[in-house]
Amino acid sequence: MSLGRTSTVPLGDLVRRPELGLVVLAGADRLDRPIRWAHPSELRDPVPYLLGGELLLTAGVNFPEDVDGYVRGLVAAGVQALGFGVTPVYDEVPAELVDACVRHGLPLLALPPSTPFLAVSQAVGVALAEAEHAELRWLSEAQATLTRAALRPNPVQTVVATLAELADWWCVLLDDAVVAKAGIEDVDPVIAELASRLRSGSGPRSASTEVGSWHVVGYPVDSARVLVVGAARPFSVPDRAVIAVALALLALADRADGRLVTKMLLGDDPYEGYRVVRGRRKARGEGEIDLGTALVDADGGQLRAVVTSAPDVVAAQAAGWLLAVSSPVGVADLPSADREAARMLERAVAVGRPVTVDDGVSALVDPAAAARFAATVLEPLAARPELVETLRTWLACNGNWDRTAAELGVHRNSVRHRIGVVARELAVDLSDVQRRMELWFALRWSD
Repeated sequence: MSLGRTSTVPLGDLVRRPELGLVVLAGADRLDRPIRWAHPSELRDPVPYLLGGELLLTAGVNFPEDVDGYVRGLVAAGVQALGFGVTPVYDEVPAELVDACVRHGLPLLALPPSTPFLAVSQAVGVALAEAEHAELRWLSEAQATLTRAALRPNPVQTVVATLAELADWWCVLLDDAVVAKAGIEDVDPVIAELASRLRSGSGPRSASTEVGSWHVVGYPVDSARVLVVGAARPFSVPDRAVIAVALALLALADRADGRLVTKMLLGDDPYEGYRVVRGRRKARGEGEIDLGTALVDADGGQLRAVVTSAPDVVAAQAAGWLLAVSSPVGVADLPSADREAARMLERAVAVGRPVTVDDGVSALVDPAAAARFAATVLEPLAARPELVETLRTWLACNGNWDRTAAELGVHRNSVRHRIGVVARELAVDLSDVQRRMELWFALRWSD
């Protein structure tokens, strides 16, 4: 819900403040009336000194005999509500005043003796400050939400949908036809005509109209597209500020990625930090992921994307996506990075976790082939798990006998004996670095 109206506060906000003790005597169905300020006056005819939007406060001093005329004058002057202070002049609110307020639709509040007029004025000021703070917070959050939307796949539709959700509006982006829409099913011809008028003009411009009960504004995004927004209430300055953010993001959404795509096609981009992301959805109905790019090719449960910074693979996994991220490359090497990411995704699926270049060469090896290699190499040790564990620890300790013995909790001579058995069973020379490396990978892949 949009706030955006810090110059007024609803009358109901004051009524609901228990410290004031206000009692509604008339107009209980009009507590949404906007109050601009609270103003005390004991004049018989205060109308010449009013600006409209007041909660007028009186204790009935010099109260006029023509009560009905008094109330009529207040309503004509734009007074939003009347507060009557009980005592010292009246012990209760005059019945004829209650009747007149009911007759003319003016909310009437009774102020108890313990509530000075100054307390009501201060409460209006506090309510205005609270509304302004809430409005600024809403404005900041709205801008951040729209910015995040512009970084998601299909940024144009996502920004339009997000703008509509922010304030219970409906939004339509049009060129010669509807480009994107949210919160509305059928586009009224009046909306299309409004967009056509804006497209035919030049320079900074906007237009507004009413369609049924909706307040409607339209703004050009560029020379071809127009954004039209509808709301149940008139648009405030902060509302228009949020719409301006959406306009800027819509204008940039295509251009930013357009520049990137142009550089990729022409091959004149010296940047060497592009990565290809491959992903697979782990289950139906999982959450969305934000890869920070609109260059996403999503097809059902699979996706691939071009990004300029590595995404948060852990957050993606929490949202139900298993990702593999290639090495950073230049434009010309994107196809090879895509193949690399595809191989890495196979391993990610096999091991059930994200895979990135930090996983080293293992990330590039076909999981099935790796498993077959490990089973073949280690098959002679299959019945001797203590030999497998000794070999793993010895290799991890870089062949250091004492450290291996300490890790396993056995005597160093036992380590020497077991490693000798391993060498004989596997028929390998463990002093050969290449053989050690092969065994290390076999042990890793066997897990």
